[in-house]
Amino acid sequence: MGRTVDQEVHAAFVEFRAKEDDKCLSVQCIYCQQIRAKNTSRQKQHLLECPGLRGHPNAPQPTQPAQAPNGIGPTNGYPGTPNGPTTTAPGPTGPTIPTPNGSMITNGVNPHATPLGTPLSTLQNRPPMATPGPPAVGAPPGSAPSSLPPPRSTPKPKSKPSTSSLPAPPLDDVHAAFVEFRAKEEDKCLSVQCIYCQQVRAKNTSRQRQHLLECPTYLSVMKDSIPANNLLHTFPEGDVARSLQIPAPTLELDFRMSIKMNPKVPVGQSIWGHREWVSFIGGQWAGRWGKGIVLVTRWPRHTDCDEGPNYPSSCELLASDCRRPPAFIMVKAEGWLTGAKDILEKVNDQGQADGINPGSYKYRINLSMETGDERFTFLNTLMWIGSGCRRGQEVIFDAFRVN
Repeated sequence: MGRTVDQEVHAAFVEFRAKEDDKCLSVQCIYCQQIRAKNTSRQKQHLLECPGLRGHPNAPQPTQPAQAPNGIGPTNGYPGTPNGPTTTAPGPTGPTIPTPNGSMITNGVNPHATPLGTPLSTLQNRPPMATPGPPAVGAPPGSAPSSLPPPRSTPKPKSKPSTSSLPAPPLDDVHAAFVEFRAKEEDKCLSVQCIYCQQVRAKNTSRQRQHLLECPTYLSVMKDSIPANNLLHTFPEGDVARSLQIPAPTLELDFRMSIKMNPKVPVGQSIWGHREWVSFIGGQWAGRWGKGIVLVTRWPRHTDCDEGPNYPSSCELLASDCRRPPAFIMVKAEGWLTGAKDILEKVNDQGQADGINPGSYKYRINLSMETGDERFTFLNTLMWIGSGCRRGQEVIFDAFRVN
């Protein structure tokens, strides 16, 4: 039994994967080295138009289907397999290869000698295909015609280096930027279309990610989504700092602290402004990670500047009472008390502070903590922003953790 037409077509092509992550195979014609997608119908059509077989009288030609006794002709327009044995005869440039229709192909290349899956590198070492042509220049009359040089193999396409300074988009963003579809119902592989520029390409994650880094619309959208690029003044185009998406911090209420004070003791005017000594009676705190009391504050100070804003600064020592033995935590607080001059005068007056709306002034502080207790070491690397108010001889503020 001879080979079927499909087997002869497959024998004329070498299968390989252009890239390791490709899901679909590619094939290379052993006659002209052209690379194309693996598709039996297109491979058959290619053999009929193959430049490596063009001009040969023995090249396979489509014929009219011969009617079999049962009225059914061979498929695809190719003649059927001969019933008798085939013979070989030496060709002008190498062994003559029998074809399914009994014709001889004398191109010096045996398509059946290359098993499927032969690496592409071994194909490049094959002898060049000889074709009839004029004698070489300077050759004596009657000499054999010259052989054309072997056709140059198509190099594997190299991915273009990205010209964008944006980082490679994550996998979820790549999938969200493309719509999957089938160009034809008979296609086995999916195609994708970019939702930004409407370009259609084969479904391949690596190439889709590379496309996004070169898509002008996508790059423009990504740069506009960076908050720093929406400011009045921005970095120059092409600068790395213009293309970085930096995580934005968030605030989360962590604990509340209440501190009770003694009446202020005026110190007098100094080079830094009018100073007053403020001492604390005590206080309490409660939050997400514990609760406890506020011990007497060390080195408290309060500076009133001539231009209006006050600069409160303190250092408290907290003691936890939710665990035994208690943990001791140092808190450093610095900030500003700002607002209209008449409002601040009432806020600083312990007799009038209760009647002032906290929204009419700004009491903002930043806090840091330090402890050697192993149960609370996580506090050493955190920071907080506080918003406070005055109530008579008491200061109350909420501390928001910066995440």
